[in-house]
Amino acid sequence: MKVTKLTEEELQAIDKIKMENELIIKEFGSIKLAEINLKNRITRAEEFLTKLRKKEDELAKGLEEKYGKGTVNMSTGEFNSI
Repeated sequence: MKVTKLTEEELQAIDKIKMENELIIKEFGSIKLAEINLKNRITRAEEFLTKLRKKEDELAKGLEEKYGKGTVNMSTGEFNSI
């Protein structure tokens, strides 16, 4: 078996590729973490929206039971029945 010493430029090129590989692996890790965080935020937002819609429905039902069908004028605080 013959052993040949690589040139300094070849060793530097190998080192550069190794370093760039490590950087891209870190980048993919960061992207994956951001993706997980985004999914968690979406889940929390969906849960909040579900709770908000439930509150909205409960309030609408309560107002309808008390005042009948109609609309609320938020500027005046008045209920306009149909």
